[in-house]
Amino acid sequence: MGKSESLILRTVNCMNSLQLFRVNPDFRRYWTARSISLIGDGVAMVALLLLAGNSDAGAAGVAAVLLAQSVPRFFGPVAGALPDRFEVRRILLVAELGQGAVFVAIAAVPSTTAALVPLVALSSCLATVFVAAGRTVMPRLVEEPQLMSANAWMGTAFNLQAAVGPVIGGALTAAFEPRGALLVNALTFFVGAFFLLRLPRLEPVRDATGKRGNFLADIGAGLVFTWRHRAARVIVLLLLFGVLFGSLDNVALVLLASDVLDAGPLGFGLLGTASGVAMVAASLWLTRSATTFSPATIMAGGWIITGAGLAATGLSPVLAVAVAAQGVAGMGNSLAMVGEETLLQKSVPAAMLGRVGGAVSSAAFAGSALAYAAGGYLASVLSPRTVLIIAGTGLMAVTAACVPALRVAGRQDREATTDDDEPGTKPPAKDDAAQDAAAQSDAAQAGAAQDDAAPTSRA
Repeated sequence: MGKSESLILRTVNCMNSLQLFRVNPDFRRYWTARSISLIGDGVAMVALLLLAGNSDAGAAGVAAVLLAQSVPRFFGPVAGALPDRFEVRRILLVAELGQGAVFVAIAAVPSTTAALVPLVALSSCLATVFVAAGRTVMPRLVEEPQLMSANAWMGTAFNLQAAVGPVIGGALTAAFEPRGALLVNALTFFVGAFFLLRLPRLEPVRDATGKRGNFLADIGAGLVFTWRHRAARVIVLLLLFGVLFGSLDNVALVLLASDVLDAGPLGFGLLGTASGVAMVAASLWLTRSATTFSPATIMAGGWIITGAGLAATGLSPVLAVAVAAQGVAGMGNSLAMVGEETLLQKSVPAAMLGRVGGAVSSAAFAGSALAYAAGGYLASVLSPRTVLIIAGTGLMAVTAACVPALRVAGRQDREATTDDDEPGTKPPAKDDAAQDAAAQSDAAQAGAAQDDAAPTSRA
């Protein structure tokens, strides 16, 4: 391809990406709702930690609040069964308005750990439900060829949470105290709900049988399906072990900045900013280049780039090099998230997308929890540089091990795409796991699980 053709292709891709906002008002409303709410989440994180730190329990209160935020995320498979059973827009509205009400309550109650922890846990439960339901939205709002670009724009909204949310949160907390910042966050949920209310009804998609078992049976069927579906299984394994290594960065980076590079809080802030800005930039680039690469390639390449950036951070002799390396890691992280989301939406039948998405989210949180549990010990025994090198090389090794399965999943995705005669709404062509899901649904009706109803595909 010559330079002129390449320039024309990039221009067309850019125009097509921006047309999502002009010609698809439902996508525009959903993106706006999420952008506002996610920036509010970044604001709330700063204010909430400061409020907890000034509570009766001090540092223990901060730890309790962080734990209250984390534990509900492990119930993704339960939350994921909701959008596969009930109308999705209603779930989104209940979760969004509920979070707004909870943060109004957090701003109003006394700053004690006993008062804050249950409210924070409730907010996290509602957020887990929203994320699980939100994973099923994009294939219903945009055509299949636009999924990658749409997910890249959603990635931009998510990355703004880390890039600008804490800055705004710090400014609001300084001006209005933590309670004022928390009320602003509550307002972002109510504004987000206004835009969500203007979405069309999003009815749940039934499987081929049209039957629905009881709630617990649906959860079990979703977990079985996730393991037996090639793409879903490899994504779960890659996120579990990849995030396990990658999240060691969160533990070691602050020690690298303060103890090794002697850069202090400012240096640590620069490292975090470099990663956040690069994540936004990578998402914006992908909105223009979404048709160039397959989702599986984007996901695998993103994780490899992230691992290289983490290892390079550990090897950095000075702060400037570490900042650049963190930028590389952030760029790869953003690409990997968009690739994973798109591959999941293209390869998993619509009737199972909520439950599979919930399992995938829980796998990522399990990986990060294991990293935080092991990271403190590793950082105390080894140097921060060594921990970062382990994080980067481990992430690249896990990704390399998953590449063959990702290639197969990518080929299945392309084959399924060519068979779709209603893009964005029709479930992709079924593999062994999809056929097994139908059998699982029948078994749930009968009250007995039949896990061996179809052969198990292997990553």
